[in-house]
Amino acid sequence: MQQTQNPHTTHLTIEEIEHRLRQHGYRLTGPRTVVVDAVLRHQRPFTAEQLVAELSSGDDSIGRATVYRTLEVLASMDVLTRIVSPDGHPSYISGAPGHRHHLLCQVCGITVTFTACPMSELISTLADETKFQINEHTLEVFGVCPSCQAHQ
Repeated sequence: MQQTQNPHTTHLTIEEIEHRLRQHGYRLTGPRTVVVDAVLRHQRPFTAEQLVAELSSGDDSIGRATVYRTLEVLASMDVLTRIVSPDGHPSYISGAPGHRHHLLCQVCGITVTFTACPMSELISTLADETKFQINEHTLEVFGVCPSCQAHQ
């Protein structure tokens, strides 16, 4: 299982994101660049509202709608993964495009990304039994990391 505790080792660079945006018919505008830079600085899952708060102060403030639209575009391009916590609140984490899942510490927020998919056999069985055409799935696992366990 590939594990990554620091998403910065597995996410795209701003240049790669700009290239992907162009491939999908988008431009990397000034405000979008600010949002992408902020996204790439986050090493743990973040919410859209956290990003809005970060980017809404100062002379170069970015509006809420721009932040939300940019996050949706990045998620649609598989640059971000939307994670829904057990309490139902959505957050995002950046990563290189491709099939990936996440293990998240509910205390400190550290995230382990893994690419092995334990869902493959279950999905195949579900598709056979239900005749559904299954297009995608998500898997997030929540718990407490070893470091936080040691401090509890």
